[in-house]
Amino acid sequence: MVDREKARSAPERETAPRARAAGRPAHHREAPEIRRKSIIQATMRSIAKYGFAGTTIGNICAEAQVSRGLINHHFGTKENLLQQAYKELCDEWSFQGRDMLLETHRDPEERLRAMIRVNFGPAIFKQEHLGIWIGFWSVIGKSPALRKLNRELYKQDRETYARTFEELAAQRGQKVDSRRASIALSALLDGLWLHWSLDPKGYTPEEAEAACLDLVERSFR
Repeated sequence: MVDREKARSAPERETAPRARAAGRPAHHREAPEIRRKSIIQATMRSIAKYGFAGTTIGNICAEAQVSRGLINHHFGTKENLLQQAYKELCDEWSFQGRDMLLETHRDPEERLRAMIRVNFGPAIFKQEHLGIWIGFWSVIGKSPALRKLNRELYKQDRETYARTFEELAAQRGQKVDSRRASIALSALLDGLWLHWSLDPKGYTPEEAEAACLDLVERSFR
């Protein structure tokens, strides 16, 4: 007869004691996608705490309260886990900072203001969140996979800004170099994020937002 304990996969065997320790029935199993999401979120928290270089599998395991075997089971390698974490971060930003606003703001001026405002809102403009981005930025130049994801994200953002600048110029009956304006706005947003993460007392979120709105107005002629 097959020993059922031995027949179970390593991740399942390792999860059962944790379930019992947490007071859950031993047979309780989280859906794979929920477990994957939990590990990815733990990876982001580790990067915020320890930086990219300091984020080890051990730190991620401790943060997610899972074993190395479970991480290997879901992601295979640390590199793949980090890539999935950055993709998750990019996807979340695309939804919060662009896609949702495109659906809810038809007026181009209000849409552009909303896209700037969300960059400095309390859900995004905080040390932990910026620490995750900066952790990934520090290694993007050395990782072709991360660089590809980053390039796609910024290309979509710049294109969205450029279209919105063009719509706003048409509405106002003015001219604008939409490509140059979108490049400048994207760079200013990143620069403000970076400087604030290094010195949170340097300026307020409201001042950062106002600086971006000033740039928008100077883009028109």
